[in-house]
Amino acid sequence: MSFEEIVQRIISSRQDLTRDKIIEMIEDKKKTAEGYFTDEVAARLVALELGVEVPWWEPFRPEVSIKDVISGLNNVTVMGRVTRVYPVKTFTRQNGTDGKVARLLIADKTGTLRVVLWDDQTSLAESGGIERGQIIKVSHGYVREGRDGKLELHVGMRSEVQVSPPDAAESEYLPALSPKITKIQELRSDMRDVDVLARVVHAGEIREFKRQNGETGQISTLLIKDETGTISLNLWDEKTTLSKQLRPGDIVLAEGTYTRERFGNLKLNIDRRGSLRLNPKLAETEKLPPYIETTMKISEVREEGGPVTVKGTITATPNIREVVTARDEKVTVASFELADETGKIRVSAWRKLAEVAKDLVAGTQIEIKNAYAKKGFTDQLELTTRSFTTVEVLSKRGHNHPKVVNEQ
Repeated sequence: MSFEEIVQRIISSRQDLTRDKIIEMIEDKKKTAEGYFTDEVAARLVALELGVEVPWWEPFRPEVSIKDVISGLNNVTVMGRVTRVYPVKTFTRQNGTDGKVARLLIADKTGTLRVVLWDDQTSLAESGGIERGQIIKVSHGYVREGRDGKLELHVGMRSEVQVSPPDAAESEYLPALSPKITKIQELRSDMRDVDVLARVVHAGEIREFKRQNGETGQISTLLIKDETGTISLNLWDEKTTLSKQLRPGDIVLAEGTYTRERFGNLKLNIDRRGSLRLNPKLAETEKLPPYIETTMKISEVREEGGPVTVKGTITATPNIREVVTARDEKVTVASFELADETGKIRVSAWRKLAEVAKDLVAGTQIEIKNAYAKKGFTDQLELTTRSFTTVEVLSKRGHNHPKVVNEQ
């Protein structure tokens, strides 16, 4: 119903009130909301307070702004662009039945609104039917306050969710999705829904592993860099195939990532809820440093961190041993000294790289890419390999013998 139709319905039902008085009440309602109510919404609320029945199912038009949504509305229709898709959660009701719930965050030019999907409706989020950046239209929803007092649009059995509705005004009504980019230097442990723009330094191979429940999972690790620092980015399961498309120097926008810190190492992660956009057209890409492979002299390795790339000659046969990690994992590690014309440094090569080191002898020239420097037991800087570290054998005792191997 239009504003005028609502006013006329009030007049016909409450003949004790003049039109001027009704308009005055509507204006007071708008003032109370500090301008967040449209004429129609304020008129509907006045009608509700006066006991005048005004059907809610006729009208929240798609162009109604999110800021006009208030608690208590039923059969409401709202349209917005999805800015976040949160994981589906299961729970047990008081009657013992199992339930599911999923949450989205949508936005238009006037604000943001949570959308809550229940039970069968959660399949849209669980199957990837709703993704970040899409426009959705929720019809016949109901609005309630969440535990934190913020409004939520609930999608129940009578509700309908339409993805990419034909009446969506891409350019006029809904804003383009502009990511809020977090710099690598700003990342901290246990952050969620983080967007990072960075350049690829290294794209690792896909590796399989066993989960505690016996299922097989997949992981691929990228090394990415922005103007503030470098970090590992783990791609999990179906996201691992993206690593096959990447080359050093590519720019990626990692959206919806989360951070985890283990054994002092902070890493970014993308699972099925996140996304990875290759070479996005964003103004911020101009700030990223160019991809340049730089080889350091050993004497230039002066502080902890990395990644570090050095060339040198192995001074003695590597020492091979097995160790048990903090995760109770038995792995092989090779230790050896690497020297160039400027100095010497101890190197610890792990896993597959340790196996390669078994065949290396004194006098072998190698290049180690993307290693990390840290202080050893003697408080001297050492190099250690990680999942994205590679070793290229340049020559053995003066004979050219190119070979590239990484730790994975």
